[in-house]
Amino acid sequence: MSAEQKLTKQTELLNRLVIDRRTADEVGRVDQLWLVPQSHLVMGFSCKSGFLGKNKRAFTWAQIESIGADSIMVNTSPDAIDPEKSDAIISLISHEVWTESGNKVGKIVDYLLIPQTGTVVYYLFSSSGWRGVMEGIYLLPPEAVSSAGSKRVIVKDDAVLNPHQYAAGLTEKVGQAAEYLQEDYEKTVDHWENLKRRTQAGTEGVKRGAQQLAEELQERAQEVQAQVQTRRHNPSEPAAIEPAEEVTIQPSKEQDIL
Repeated sequence: MSAEQKLTKQTELLNRLVIDRRTADEVGRVDQLWLVPQSHLVMGFSCKSGFLGKNKRAFTWAQIESIGADSIMVNTSPDAIDPEKSDAIISLISHEVWTESGNKVGKIVDYLLIPQTGTVVYYLFSSSGWRGVMEGIYLLPPEAVSSAGSKRVIVKDDAVLNPHQYAAGLTEKVGQAAEYLQEDYEKTVDHWENLKRRTQAGTEGVKRGAQQLAEELQERAQEVQAQVQTRRHNPSEPAAIEPAEEVTIQPSKEQDIL
């Protein structure tokens, strides 16, 4: 598989808008993909339009011009005939997955395909907890399927003993979310504790600065009072009251933090 061949899930194509490449008219929306389990190929699809999807059309996979993120462009030439759905076509979605030894493994919930060719690369199945396989979505290679019926598929035992996980289950996701919330909570607590320490240090610095200012003002007031009393006892002696010096308080390191 080349780098250009990106995989697409079957469920991502359902209800996708279908547009006539020649006329640019809307044809309808994808209703069902036509999968042939024996060859693991999507041979075509049906689409519906109109009130309650009353109008239906079908296209072969070869009629697809391109598959985009928002629509599927199809070739609807005037001489094109809508293909008929073959009896070999089976959806496989919601089919039970059983091993050749008779154990129920889970059920098929989706499949991955190459848009350019319609080739199925992996089936996706949800586990029922067989052999300790936890909940989640797992990959099932097409070559592991031995047979397929109307309700279930039979797969080789070794294909599901240690399957590769495609998506985490709900319990695992909840556990991951809980771990993230716990980590975020611890970071938040550390942040607030650090902020509180910084605030307390800044408050103590302001208090020390105010106390220092009060002490200097009190000392200056006492000096002025002493000079006034001296002047009263010696009225002929001129007053020697020096102008008050400007008091400057250097901010403490703790105040710089604020």
